[in-house]
Amino acid sequence: MRHFLLLLLLFGITATAQEQNKTPEIKLTGFSHPESIIFDEGTAYFYVSNMADKAEGDGFISRISRKWQEQEHNWITGLNDPKGLLINGDRLYVTDVTNIVEMDLHTGEIIRRIPVEGAKSLNDPAIDEEGNIFFSDLVGNSIYKMNQAGEVEQWLNNTDLERPNGLFVTPDNILVASWGENQNGNILKVDRGTKEISKITGNGIGNMDGIQSAATGTYYISDWATGNIYSIDMQGNLTKEFTSEKSSGDILYLKNDKKMYLPMNHQNEVWIYNMK
Repeated sequence: MRHFLLLLLLFGITATAQEQNKTPEIKLTGFSHPESIIFDEGTAYFYVSNMADKAEGDGFISRISRKWQEQEHNWITGLNDPKGLLINGDRLYVTDVTNIVEMDLHTGEIIRRIPVEGAKSLNDPAIDEEGNIFFSDLVGNSIYKMNQAGEVEQWLNNTDLERPNGLFVTPDNILVASWGENQNGNILKVDRGTKEISKITGNGIGNMDGIQSAATGTYYISDWATGNIYSIDMQGNLTKEFTSEKSSGDILYLKNDKKMYLPMNHQNEVWIYNMK
């Protein structure tokens, strides 16, 4: 053990029991292949997309109260394969295969289904400061953009996106957590002005899924294939925070209480980790 610790010090490697053995403090049950989770301060509810069994119309959205007293698992029904979630004002949006579904955040009513021409498998949404919503298309190697009028365009189509999954909009870039195609995916950035794609990581990490802001210039990212949760900065410095299990999807991090929420697709649960 002494020689092992010496090697860690010599090579600048740090390891703690907490990082190696972090376990969820809460496991919420009752979901059906959950993919994404989001929280709204105004309503004080969490919203979870459930892909279910991929039969037509069996997908749904769950609504869970802040302290878990209210759990409406089938709050919005009649979806096909819902994935990424986003809240804009009093509207809740979810990607549903080749459609964007707009719902009333308070009543759960489906307002409209917006078809996205040319889309193959829409995934994660992200919003900019002007209210434009960007959506990844993992299978189509594309990013789509919808303006406030609900008009949709293919913003970027490029195999260098490496099958884009998670998106995060910054003032200058769109950060992309890529799934990878015939190789491990990377964390990328796309210049919002020039649409130039560059890699933040270069060697491939895994099947990257969710991306959330951890602090200024630092982000939490999830690897669906391994369950690894990393933090990364814009220089590509990567730190493994902890490992959950395979199928950790589109994560949520709440800075105020320093909690990480993982929709666990295969386990049909949402796992909550304390990041303090």
